Amino acid sequence: MPKFLLAICLGLSFSANAQFEDVNAVAEDLIFLTEKYISPAAEASAYQSSGGWFTHFTPKKLWDVEVSLQFNALLISDKNKTFLIDEAELQNIKIQGAQTTANSPSALGGDDVVVLEGSINNETFEFDAPEGINENSVKHGQLQTTLGLWKQTNLIVRYAPNIKINKTKYQSYGFGLSHHLNQWIKPLKESSYHFGVLVNYSNYKVEDDFNEADLILGTINSIKVNGETYGFNILASKSVKQFDFSSSVGLITSKFEYGVGGSGDLLLQILNDSLKDLEKSKTSFKADLNVNYRFKDFSFNTMFTFGNYSNINLGINYNIN
Repeated sequence: MPKFLLAICLGLSFSANAQFEDVNAVAEDLIFLTEKYISPAAEASAYQSSGGWFTHFTPKKLWDVEVSLQFNALLISDKNKTFLIDEAELQNIKIQGAQTTANSPSALGGDDVVVLEGSINNETFEFDAPEGINENSVKHGQLQTTLGLWKQTNLIVRYAPNIKINKTKYQSYGFGLSHHLNQWIKPLKESSYHFGVLVNYSNYKVEDDFNEADLILGTINSIKVNGETYGFNILASKSVKQFDFSSSVGLITSKFEYGVGGSGDLLLQILNDSLKDLEKSKTSFKADLNVNYRFKDFSFNTMFTFGNYSNINLGINYNIN
């Protein structure tokens, strides 16, 4: 009898250990795939939040106010719409069928479906890899206010309400400070060109819901990204009659935090704890080209921001002097 009990205990121990190894391998595969799926959308959000921070760069007087209604459109290139799933890079999860590699939609991609499968303790599960937004651009509106302060410094505040594209939600807010340099550089005090610097901060959230994936120990049905972006820009501006031509070059540094939603406390804890290892900073270069047309107290501007992604910003602006 004792030998029989010992055999049962050893069997349960081996079974539990095998199950733990399977769960750990599945979790590592899911983290690997999650980063590939969501990172294009996270970086795209950083670029989208970095555009439109100025309409022109002529110095504002103290307490002058400009209120802007802006329309943003982030252009999605084909290279950011898919990522490669290669079974050689995975431990447990496989592509269903005979193929060992497949192009799967990123969060910015289309609605093609790649079926994946794996096993936990010899019990097989299968699920569809998440689809993308199936759009060629990401569009949203935002409000922005610029206030003239002392020493030709401007305070900028913006807010983008919660928007939904298919099953993806996006929301952001931010603030910035711009400062004119001509006043401090003697040869530039009388120049018709305006030079300055702009620093800005953006906070944004992206939440992507998809068809529920049943992984035996629980389910996952959403991926969330919380992002913060800091920008530093050098600006130049020149006015010709009613037109203001502006340009800037700068760096954006972004930090992303990822999380998954669904059911199954153990599964979600394992995945979300592992996703903390993906929280990291990324620095990118970007440039802006802007044209502003003034008409009485109104102006209309178009800004093109480009770098790893391209973004178009259109603004209708009202000036209170």
